[in-house]
Amino acid sequence: MSRTGKLFGFGGLIIAMFMGTLDSTIINIALPKLMTEFNTNLSGASWVATIYALALAVFMISATKLADRFGRKKIMLLGLACFTLFSAACMYANSLSMLLVFRFFQGIGGAIITPLVLPIGTHLLGKQNISKIAAVVGAFTALAAASGPAAGGIILEYTSWHWIFGLNVPIGVIAFLLVLIFTSESYDDTLTGNFDILGMLMLTLILGGVTFGLLEGREYGWTSTLILSSFGAGIIGIILFIFVEFKASSPIVEFNLFREKTFTASSIVYLITGFALVVPSVIFNYYLQNVLNYTALHSALTIIPVSLAIVVGMPLGTKLADKIGANPVNFIGILLISASFLTLSLITTDTSRAVMIVFLIISGAGFGFSTVSYVSSVKHLPQAKTGTGSGIANSARQIGMCLGIAVLVTMLNANVATAKNNIRDTAIAAVNSKNMSDTVRNVATTEIKSLFSNNDSKNTDYTAKQTQLTNKLKKAASDKSQLPIPEPGTDYRTLYDAAQKLSTGNSQLTESLRKTSHLTVSNTQLTAIIGALLSGSTTLENGQNKVSTAIQLLAQKNELQNVLHQIKRQKNTQLNQAFSKTYLICAIMLVVCSPIALFSDNKQSKR
Repeated sequence: MSRTGKLFGFGGLIIAMFMGTLDSTIINIALPKLMTEFNTNLSGASWVATIYALALAVFMISATKLADRFGRKKIMLLGLACFTLFSAACMYANSLSMLLVFRFFQGIGGAIITPLVLPIGTHLLGKQNISKIAAVVGAFTALAAASGPAAGGIILEYTSWHWIFGLNVPIGVIAFLLVLIFTSESYDDTLTGNFDILGMLMLTLILGGVTFGLLEGREYGWTSTLILSSFGAGIIGIILFIFVEFKASSPIVEFNLFREKTFTASSIVYLITGFALVVPSVIFNYYLQNVLNYTALHSALTIIPVSLAIVVGMPLGTKLADKIGANPVNFIGILLISASFLTLSLITTDTSRAVMIVFLIISGAGFGFSTVSYVSSVKHLPQAKTGTGSGIANSARQIGMCLGIAVLVTMLNANVATAKNNIRDTAIAAVNSKNMSDTVRNVATTEIKSLFSNNDSKNTDYTAKQTQLTNKLKKAASDKSQLPIPEPGTDYRTLYDAAQKLSTGNSQLTESLRKTSHLTVSNTQLTAIIGALLSGSTTLENGQNKVSTAIQLLAQKNELQNVLHQIKRQKNTQLNQAFSKTYLICAIMLVVCSPIALFSDNKQSKR
């Protein structure tokens, strides 16, 4: 096959892999739309993302083993067909349950596609190019995962959630044709014995149990029977699986691969990058939309620099690794990510968007460097084992993302719950300290308790709740009964006292005119004059009463504005601290794990 044909084939593989990885994060930004579309809560809608991640983590290793045995090209084409077909089905799903079923099978297609790109690409372009191939694959994998929220935001801005799935169809067809025409079949010729069906089933159950527990522990409770059973079954299953695999003639997971320390260390580093990727793709995106009230498109454009930095960082990191080895490159990558998260922990709601983008660029460069671990994971494996190695490394990365969602999002939820309690208590105290009517105070207290309640932590549409709070307070504040007298020492109190004095003086004048009118009943002309004065005095008195009421309303409005501003400031401070703690703890965890990167390549090896 000509070099051009090979490049077309490799292009088809990259397109396929990019689609499969992109769909693991692109849907997150559309969850509010799905909640509205299918009349469900965030917990129900989040299963659209969860079930895809579950399928990816569970089936990747099994898919690569099936491909090694029965033909990588055949299985890749099957995966592409499955992914494209069920993408179209997802586009036209008319119920949440139907979408979840289609999404699961789409995930199986993605699990087949992603790990097979490297072994097919290596067979196509030659073992001597494996470092370059792995570098490109790793770069586009990281780019796809980081680009998900941005791509989703842009699609939602100009079309609808249906096209998040629909765009996969023409792209999937193109990838299918390129792979069909411009790639050739390959196998793992070292495999002997029967296919390890028992091992595959056990591995599926183990990964399914562990991954389900990680993804749904927050929903069902970490100590619930279901989650504990999932983890327990996974742990017991792992023990039995290891025993069975050592007895199998052709095990589904070849444990002897882990004797190569560079493969083991690199796979762990790749897992760490998956774990860390949750911060920009999920947590920071959540901050932008739910704390800063960015639109989906605005949030997407803010996060895009992460993807762009990965595009630059990955090839740069690969070139450095060629000269100095992967150890320092992977190590520096993790430290850069840690540094980025440390800087993110310092931002506030007043931090400019440009500064946040700079911090995200540092993060993207770190992901670009640390993704070199994908190259080093398979570099020292025999060519026949690149498929299995790629499957394990990709599965490790996917499990890392699941672990990141479990640990970091749970941590964030706990921090946000504490912040909401503090905001609620401070806000109610502030309301009670202000000079407002009982009606306004009761409405404010009730709505604040609802806004900052932890009982509906799955419903995070703070913008809608804040609008509801504002509207109800406006209605309550318009009630003119039981208006409080303005606080002493304020301008409003000075105006109110002056109005009251005028009203008192006018009342005295009115009373005098009434008495005079009784004494002059015989003088018709004087009686008419006094009657006119009495009518004018009454009108003036009514006007002065309205002025006093208006002053009371303005004084209460000022008190209300002050307390709302105080609550907003407290809310921003507390929520910032909740996110900052999460970023900081993640940064510390990465620093602690970073020495593993120093074993991801042989020191004496030069590429």
